Parts: sequence; structure tokens; C-alpha cells
Amino acid sequence: MALVTGIIAEYNPFHNGHAYQIQKARELTGCDFVVVVMSGDFVQRGAPALFDKYTRTKMALLGGADLVLELPVWASSASAEFFAAGAVSVLEGIGCTDFLCFGAEDEKLSKMQKAVKLLADENTEFQKQLRDALKTGLSFPAARKQALSGFLTEEESSILDKPNNILGIEYLKALKAKNSSIEPVIVKREGQGYHGQELSHGFASASGIRSALKDVGDWEQDEKISQLFHVMPKKITEIFIEAGKQNQMVWEDDFSLLLQYNLLKQKNRLQLTAYSDVSKDLAMRISKNLNQFESYSSFVQKLKTKELTYTRISRALLHILLEITQEETRMFLHNPYTRILGFRQDSKEVLGKMKKAKEIPVLTKISNYQKELANIQKGLFEKDIFASDLYEAVTGRKQKRGLTNELQHSPIILR
Repeated sequence: MALVTGIIAEYNPFHNGHAYQIQKARELTGCDFVVVVMSGDFVQRGAPALFDKYTRTKMALLGGADLVLELPVWASSASAEFFAAGAVSVLEGIGCTDFLCFGAEDEKLSKMQKAVKLLADENTEFQKQLRDALKTGLSFPAARKQALSGFLTEEESSILDKPNNILGIEYLKALKAKNSSIEPVIVKREGQGYHGQELSHGFASASGIRSALKDVGDWEQDEKISQLFHVMPKKITEIFIEAGKQNQMVWEDDFSLLLQYNLLKQKNRLQLTAYSDVSKDLAMRISKNLNQFESYSSFVQKLKTKELTYTRISRALLHILLEITQEETRMFLHNPYTRILGFRQDSKEVLGKMKKAKEIPVLTKISNYQKELANIQKGLFEKDIFASDLYEAVTGRKQKRGLTNELQHSPIILR
């Protein structure tokens, strides 16, 4: 029987490190197929993806994936806990995933499992330590690490210093919560760190690539373009450069006016707290500083404090922009669905296996969603489609072209 390994990713954008992970996933698990659950048009750091999900799906398939499924916006734009829970729900729900392979700075699964037990079992003393740490003004990540330090050795608690380790712990928590039979497998992260900015190394970070290309003027001459060939597989670099020439890259500031409009139409600051990740303190800061709004990114910087990280604020503003509530995110976790973004022509076996075993709706032709989704899922999916259409509206305006409705898209097939 064919073995299937799942990978959870954003590919924002796809680079050598991602290709390496897919290759190592095959080696470590001996799998026949790699299924990727990939964020759609908005990503976990609270921003639009650099390229649309169809361009990134093509990159993923060329980079070694066999099948790409979409992680809906309810989870793709959520905090690490909900991002991981949503993605694991999809991998569990398709019914044919044998392994979950993820990258981490530390390859010792046992070290992560000890932290997972404390976090997942809601240890009473740990929860008290966490609340006390938060009261001192620490951000949630810092408070959680301080609380864990009382139960773990210094070496064990140090795993929380690295972003991929943190996400890995959330994957393990999600697997544990579902009592899943999916086996976790770690690929040690190579090269640049998560926030590394260098493009000279073969394994650059997605953050470094985005940062380097933000101010590219000439896609024919700029030396930063030639550096892409060092950090991306050749075929993917070619897609990347062609997309760049067509002005397809999207940044958070492309949504500035839309965000400002949505902030202005809120009647009062309490209304803001209905949206996911918006606390009363943050709602108050938004209301107090709204008359100083200049752009998406500058407003995040203006709202940033010791307790509120840049990513947390960016994520909250994205949820206001897309009108995503915490309740809707929880509804998705209890009623997951996904759609096929693309697959390799020679991977039909895994599609057949998934069709027989799936426990959640897996949409192929999304215009049929009314027939295939339950009532709660229909409402969620329609707002999910709205988010994609909004992204398309922004990219279409940048490229001075007509718009393609999201319901018109079909899966990409790599032959």
C-alpha cells in the first residue's frame, strides 16, 4: 500500500530549503507520495502571500510535491496554535496521511515531546506560572518560555527560542489532541535561520528573499535577481522572475486603503474585539492612533509595544481587513474542509486513495461547493472565497488587467 507523507507549508516563496525538505521527507519516511497543505493567499505572519496560491502551487509541484491542498484562510492567517491545528485537521481529515514531516532547528523529537506534554495537558501549575508571567508585561511567547523554564532543563526550554521549533511543538500538540496515528518526522533546518537576510547561501530564508526583493526596480538588471539562482531550484527561479516582471508580487501595503476603510467603518473600539487576535488593549490603541494611519506596515509599527509583537498586530489587522472572527476560526477547526490546488499527472493513485478514505470535504471543482459542503462549511467557504477575490482584485489592479473570479479556477495539473 502506498505511503503518504504530509507537509504543512506556506512556500512564501518556495526555495532550496523547501526542495530539500521534500527530498528528505521521502528519504526518511520511504513514502510514495508527498501531500502539501499550503496556505492560500494570506499567511500566518498576518500578510498577503508574495505570489498568489496558484503560482506557488506550480512552484511546489515543480519542487517535488505530488499533491497540493489549500489551508483555508481561517487557519492560514491564525496564530501558531490555530495554524497548526487547522493544518493537522486537514491532513487527518483526508484519511490517507501516514507521516507529518516538518522542519525544525532541533531534530530531537523527545525534547519537544516533553514541552508538548506540559502545554497540551494544561498542567495547573504551569498555567498559573504562565498567567503570572503575562501579568508582568511579557509578550505571550516570552511568558510561555519563562513559565516552561520552571519545568524543563535550560537545554529543553531553549527549544522555544527558535520559530520552527515552536511551530513543530504546535504540530505535535495538534496530533496529540486528535489522538492521531500520523507519525511525526523532523527534518533539521539547514542554512539561514528563519529571519536570516543573506541570499549568498544556498539555503536562504523566505524572509530574506522577500526582504531582498521588496525594492527591485529592474527585473532584467538588478543583481538581486541573479542571486535567486543560488537559493531556488532553476525552474522555480524562472517562474519567480517571470511573475516579478509581470508585477505579480503583493505586499501588505498594497492593502493599506482597504484596511483603513475597514478600520474607519467600525462604530467603536469594542466592535474591533470581535475579530480574531484583537484584544481590548489593542482595540484601544487602534482607535487612539487611527487618525495617524499612513500605511498597513507603518500602522503596525505605531501600534507595536513590548507586549504586542509586530506579527501579532499584523495578524490582528489582517483579521479586521478580512472580517475574520475568533468564533469562525473555531468553527473551521470543528468543521474542516479543503480544496485541491494542484497535482502531478502521475500522482492519481494518491487522489484515489484520498477519495476513498477522506473524512472531510475535499473540493476539486469549487463551483460545486453548495452540493459538497455542510451548511456551516458553506458560510465559511464563501468568506474564504471573498478573501481570495480581494487578493485577486489587488493583483489585478497592480497588473492593469481584468479579474478572474475565484470560483472559475481549476486545479493545476503538472504533466
